[in-house]
Amino acid sequence: MAADVDALLARLVAQFESPYDFLRELVQNAMDAGSDRVEVGLDSHPIAGNLDEVVFELTIMDTGAGMDEAIIDQELTKLFASSKGGDRTMAGGFGIGFVSVFAWEPEAVLVHTGRAGEAWELLFHADRTFEKVALEDPIEGTTISLFRRGRPSEREGIAEAIRDSLWRWCRFVPLEIAFEDRASGDPPELIQDAPELEQTTGLGRAEVRGDTTLRVAFAVPPNAVLLRRGLILAEGGPKQLLAGIATALGRSCEHLQIWADSPLLRTTLARDKVVDDEGRKQIEQRLLGQVEQLRGDLITRLEALAASGSDVPDTPESLALVDPQWTPERHALYTVLHAHLAIELEHVGKLPRTRALLRDRAHAKPISLDTALARMKGQPLLIGRANSTPASPTAAGMSDLLLALRPTSLPVIAADLDDDSPWLGRLAELVDAELVAVERAIARVEPRPNQGVGLCGLVVALLQQLGFEEVQVSLGSFLDLAGRPDANPVFGPEVVGAARPLAFHGGSRVPKASLKRRTIWLNAANLLVTAGIEVFVRQPMLAALALVAGIVGQLDDVPEPATMITAADALTAQTSKG
Repeated sequence: MAADVDALLARLVAQFESPYDFLRELVQNAMDAGSDRVEVGLDSHPIAGNLDEVVFELTIMDTGAGMDEAIIDQELTKLFASSKGGDRTMAGGFGIGFVSVFAWEPEAVLVHTGRAGEAWELLFHADRTFEKVALEDPIEGTTISLFRRGRPSEREGIAEAIRDSLWRWCRFVPLEIAFEDRASGDPPELIQDAPELEQTTGLGRAEVRGDTTLRVAFAVPPNAVLLRRGLILAEGGPKQLLAGIATALGRSCEHLQIWADSPLLRTTLARDKVVDDEGRKQIEQRLLGQVEQLRGDLITRLEALAASGSDVPDTPESLALVDPQWTPERHALYTVLHAHLAIELEHVGKLPRTRALLRDRAHAKPISLDTALARMKGQPLLIGRANSTPASPTAAGMSDLLLALRPTSLPVIAADLDDDSPWLGRLAELVDAELVAVERAIARVEPRPNQGVGLCGLVVALLQQLGFEEVQVSLGSFLDLAGRPDANPVFGPEVVGAARPLAFHGGSRVPKASLKRRTIWLNAANLLVTAGIEVFVRQPMLAALALVAGIVGQLDDVPEPATMITAADALTAQTSKG
């Protein structure tokens, strides 16, 4: 029998993450015995005449139903003989809970237990032999004390290992578990935690059905915990721990937190893994269903957030402000929700395109991705930052720019190309769209009506020769958000309907269609435009041709250079005849 115990113990120790994981087995036994609390204590006793060694005493006490002599003889001291053998949902049903205490390699184990008026003391030696003595005074519950020699300096490490093991495996059990390192002088530490749904976003679901409780949430870091009656059986990444549904979950494993407590979950004899049986498969399928519902919750939550404050009536005061309901706090939550959605795109079909999940800051309303694309008519999607410090010049410039866009149909998606780049990138890939910060795509224009009139007229004539009908060209200074001249863009088509002159110059290519029936603003601060104005007096056609090349060279449909030369020659010929 001793050889059997040693073999079993060797298997247990091989699977334990720590020699102190035997505490998990004793807590399980305490629950099985109906205890309402477990007290774990560590003492160190001096050895007379020996200053280099102490005797460590590790005590585990519970208040459950103790053992009488029949239970001691038939179960505690007889390997695998257990009255719980018929209930395979109980870890103690394997009859190995007490054997695990020898993983700590104690020199002696003392057990005090009592039941129905009986009281017993058992002393187990290192070789697994034991002595049993009846006690006169009654005892309720069970106290197990382990004794081992060691150096005084080891105490803090032992205490920390005990604490770690209790927190690792037992923090969710429905008992009051306390640990006290008595030599430290610190009060007992309560080992207790509770699974909570993700609080920041509210993206969590819970299902309680009989003795089974399932909780799922979108949150990071990802984690999965499988339990039975609050005792942790396994914990790790969802992809590894839920291999049976990992493929169906896909990228959801990257941000999924799962807490599954059920009597349907069983472990192997050595506690090394949760058995892959029908009970586990049932739990995994139910978890899969909850995750699917959670995806719907994510869409609904994001849609509601994007719409928040959009029902505020328009008043002169509100119309003078830029999306006052869109606070930095709301934008931070919006960013987190979209980051979760980016992971779930493979599972939610067309919903991210058709549902109004984006915030249009120019109009303080929600908007769908498809609607935003339709309104931009081939131009890049405009991105606008969350509210900044109102006192800064750039913040004031941003407000002025967004307010100027309000009368137009152009949306400005609430986002930041730096902070929100992960989910914005996934969104852009979804529809193959270009994203540009609104301040880099649209410039405020300060018109210069009395400058470059002749040059602008000749540029119009050349463009008409190239097939651009009903086009006007005007000169103006492009200003950045701080109101400073911006020399970078050569030109920009006007933004029709804006509250003040604006030029759209963003994107890698300008849609040719965006020039139709528009005023093209030439940027007076640009070096090419400045040079054209100076050269126009001496060589007007060369100056105009250079600016036309600067305009059409940015289009998505660029004319051949020879075509431009032919247009210039035709125009020169017409002028000569005139």
